[in-house]
Amino acid sequence: MNEYALRIGGETPAPSETMTVTDPSSNEPVSSIALADESDVAAAVTAAESAFQEWRTVDAVTRGDYLRDIAATLRDRKTEIATRHTEETGRSLADSERSVEYAAEYFEYYAGLTHRITGETIPLSGEEFDYTRREPLGVTGHIIPWNSPLLLGSRSIAPALACGNTVVAKPATLAPTSILELGRAAADAGLPDGVLNVVSGRGSTAGEALVTNDDVQELTFTGSKAVGLHIRETVSDRLIPLNLELGGKSPNIVFADADQEAAADGAVKLFSNAGQSCYAGTRLFVADDIYDEFIDRVVARIETMTVDPDPNETDVSALISPSAQSEVDAYVESAREAGGTVRTGGRVPFEEGNFYEPTLIEDVPDDAAVSCEEVFGPVLTAYRFDSEREVVDRANDTEYGLYAGVWTTDLDRANRITRHIEAGTVTVNNYASPTPQVPFPAYKQSGMGSEYATAALRHYTRVKNVRMTVDGTLR
Repeated sequence: MNEYALRIGGETPAPSETMTVTDPSSNEPVSSIALADESDVAAAVTAAESAFQEWRTVDAVTRGDYLRDIAATLRDRKTEIATRHTEETGRSLADSERSVEYAAEYFEYYAGLTHRITGETIPLSGEEFDYTRREPLGVTGHIIPWNSPLLLGSRSIAPALACGNTVVAKPATLAPTSILELGRAAADAGLPDGVLNVVSGRGSTAGEALVTNDDVQELTFTGSKAVGLHIRETVSDRLIPLNLELGGKSPNIVFADADQEAAADGAVKLFSNAGQSCYAGTRLFVADDIYDEFIDRVVARIETMTVDPDPNETDVSALISPSAQSEVDAYVESAREAGGTVRTGGRVPFEEGNFYEPTLIEDVPDDAAVSCEEVFGPVLTAYRFDSEREVVDRANDTEYGLYAGVWTTDLDRANRITRHIEAGTVTVNNYASPTPQVPFPAYKQSGMGSEYATAALRHYTRVKNVRMTVDGTLR
């Protein structure tokens, strides 16, 4: 069994307590993980604060070189890190290798932006001169989710480092090993001690200690709405920047003129990572004129998907835990009770692991739990609609607003619909995954702040204005 220690200021201190990480595909133990307590988190923040004093002065191009070296180290150790990622998440090795590559791309992308963190000059009258600087915040805290830990950790850690901040990362209890591997890769790449610290542990202890530490100058969290709101309330008197990504209930809207083959392919992207994705298109709205034909296409695709205990043989991976499997099954049962029809799937396929069949449910009311709440599993609900106004109103009838998809060959319609959909990102004729170079904003209860792209550079820095009098007399 693999063993992992904390990473604090370049040291790997012996833990006072450990926990076992299990493989969701089998529920067999795969790793032993050090659990940080409050004193460990305090030590990590102190190490990060100490390292910040020098790291903030490192030349921007040199910081970029460090990030490129991290990307190269991740790629050099791709198979090893991907294996750990598969063991903790249940995803296929090929999928995990893609996650390692995506993580490397985040470090490369922000490596190329370190020298673009600039201020501006502001013309003033007379002999006054004004300019702004963008300065790093200090110690940043990153509470990382379990559903795609390496990718989602890298998307915030990379820009934070690029901007001259130091990092304390708290990986998810259910899937901490790939972030601990990232910490090791950064050390192997030569990142100075204390710039990136990793404290695995429970949310109620390590996570809470990070949130309540007054020396943490920014917090990034991806997870549940309840925890996100708790974090916002806890730090409200400190007025520090927050990045909160708190889930979604994303609509995927297919009009009668859409390319049905492409739209059906887009609809079943939901089942990637067993639907455990915040931006998954879980609500499928289909124009009544093509509903039956289109749903047949989607069902045909679903029924070709395999569910297999071997993560390298399955199309639909395991859910993260037995409790997650039970919650998904309860949502499906509640849909049946609400009058919904399970067109395909809808059951636990076998006892081994935490798998659930890819499921499509029809005829369920808009106000049913499965229609309103984030299921976070391989469950797609389908609905008929008649008009643009109707589908926009129904698509927006959710507390979330993270992502949406629109399928139509009518450019005017595409522009009309995207203007009225209440979501941070609206895709047209695809259902593309987020990438480093485009922003990932959230509307409504899906969160606040924005990672990705140059928006992250603004988030992880603050503006200082400098105004001075300059004697313009020639001598």
